[in-house]
Amino acid sequence: MLLDQAALVLAACALASAALRVAARVGAAGSVIERVLVAAPLAAAFAVCWTLALGLAGLAGSVFALAAGPIAAWALTRWLVPGPTPSLTTELIERWNRMGPAQRAGALALAGAAVGVMVEVGVQPGLDIDALTYHLPDVVGWLHSGHAGAVQTFSYDYPTGYYPVTNEVLLTWVLGISRSFAPIAAWSTAVAVLALLGLWRLLRVLRVPSTVAGAALAAYGTLPILVLGLNYDAPGTDLPAVAWLACTAALSAGAGERPALLGPALIAAGLGVGTKTTVAPLAAVALLAGAWRARARLRPARTWLAAGAVGGLLVGAPWYVRNAVTHGWPLWPFSSGPTGNPVPRTMRVFDISFLSRPAATVKAVGNGYLDQIAGGLGLIAGVLAVPLVARSRAALAAAALAALSVLVWASAPYTGVTHVTALQQLAVATARYLLPGLGACLVAIGVVARDAGRVGRRLVLTLLAGATVGSVVSDLHFGFPTLPSPGYPLAGAAAGAVIGALVGRLIRPPVWRVMIPVTAAVALAFSAPGWLWRESEDHSYGSAILSYLMNQPSFRTGSQPISSAPFVVASFAGPHLNHPVELIPPREPCARVQARVRRGWVVLSPFVFVDGVTAASDAAYCLRGDHPVYSDQGVVFVYGR
Repeated sequence: MLLDQAALVLAACALASAALRVAARVGAAGSVIERVLVAAPLAAAFAVCWTLALGLAGLAGSVFALAAGPIAAWALTRWLVPGPTPSLTTELIERWNRMGPAQRAGALALAGAAVGVMVEVGVQPGLDIDALTYHLPDVVGWLHSGHAGAVQTFSYDYPTGYYPVTNEVLLTWVLGISRSFAPIAAWSTAVAVLALLGLWRLLRVLRVPSTVAGAALAAYGTLPILVLGLNYDAPGTDLPAVAWLACTAALSAGAGERPALLGPALIAAGLGVGTKTTVAPLAAVALLAGAWRARARLRPARTWLAAGAVGGLLVGAPWYVRNAVTHGWPLWPFSSGPTGNPVPRTMRVFDISFLSRPAATVKAVGNGYLDQIAGGLGLIAGVLAVPLVARSRAALAAAALAALSVLVWASAPYTGVTHVTALQQLAVATARYLLPGLGACLVAIGVVARDAGRVGRRLVLTLLAGATVGSVVSDLHFGFPTLPSPGYPLAGAAAGAVIGALVGRLIRPPVWRVMIPVTAAVALAFSAPGWLWRESEDHSYGSAILSYLMNQPSFRTGSQPISSAPFVVASFAGPHLNHPVELIPPREPCARVQARVRRGWVVLSPFVFVDGVTAASDAAYCLRGDHPVYSDQGVVFVYGR
């Protein structure tokens, strides 16, 4: 297990080093944060493209092949691309040496809080049903087939194999080398930090005062719909998509001074749209605004623009092209057009927007919106009040864009309640689609603070403080295990503050470049073996069955397939992802169902959808004479030998 985690850390460090070298050539050497924002999409795009290329050859399940690409890229860039001067490590140490004790304490307090979140998610993991039934099953399926990016079926009712899956491909690279679920803790925290860094850089490029920018980050970072993505919704797609959107917007804003930044901005936009379509409108606006600001100097940057356009298409477009070819419409199965196949029957039940039933939706799930959006409601109200506070063109344009992005959410499918009473609370889950729009609201409010003078700035700070308090209250109301408990982040922040206040001047020993990767590898190796044990103690779907399986020696050490109906559960892949998770076809002959029991385990849930059809009836009929080896409260049955 330690070797797997060491291989992941080595490959990640190699990829980061190569991306940072290229980032310096793009022109991002002047700011540490900007260099990170350029390097992150470059590294992610390489990992996605490399994994997809291996998938064409059926090698995406090979640890050696997955790790070899980044290491080769590192060697190639060291040979061809001059290193940045100073290096990122050197620049960070020099900046540390220039800081005062209070600044050092604050910087390490923030870093400690992020580490605390990682530790808690590693110690107390929790996965929701979306992660368990289609985000992670894609990863597990590709690791066993070797064909990353291929369409897979893991549900009778939902064609999740046709969703955009850029994030799942990226996770295949991460989890495929690690051979465990442990890196999810680091991944969800890392994308949240990336989103906040992108928002900070965007606000500062727009000349928003630092106090307002800091308050905006606090308001955004405490939103329940964002905090949910750290653990309960992890590894979902909303938080990564917003992180890539933040990169796109920040780099596009900086393109007015350095047009080459539009290249990595295009790649970041491709990653975002390939992850989730909700960020597409704002990503397009950010790119167009950046191109307009840099229009007089685009020609010298044409090489970077061309490379960025190609990279963005490679990581973002394949799923939409695939759907257009196979189903006649790029956005199928979420919508259909004149040439597209009909939206699946099971998805039509939820295909209702907030705008189509606003009164019914608020009446049914109003408290749910209040809990999940919390302080974000104040941000929306603040945007609507912008014309009363500021009259500058920039502030009014930013407010109009933010209001439009909220309307886009309200008109999107699945944001309204259905006519089926039992399913109405599912509309609350779509509140997380508001993350891009709330980010736009914060940008608009920041521009107001910049343009409205001292009184306007005080009003904005008051609004942001109120939004933060409202969100924190809601976060505490949710509590553990839905949201990470505050203990670990607070302990990490306190430890970081103490260390920052006590540690003075640093020198530049090579030990820093060794100590951090070694620490990361050891932490992952320590967390990985017990990850599923801790997950089985949670109350997420399938945790009781997972606990039973984890107590079977043949499950912990073997690689037997786990067959399920009417959907699969990714955690059944085991602590080392050794077990294939397979969906039993709806009309599979009984002889094959019985053969599955002899080869491994069969998990059946008599799941009844809204139309009353029992999806798992065929498999259940085939095993009607068998005695289950385990039953989860008489609802889910496990068969095996």
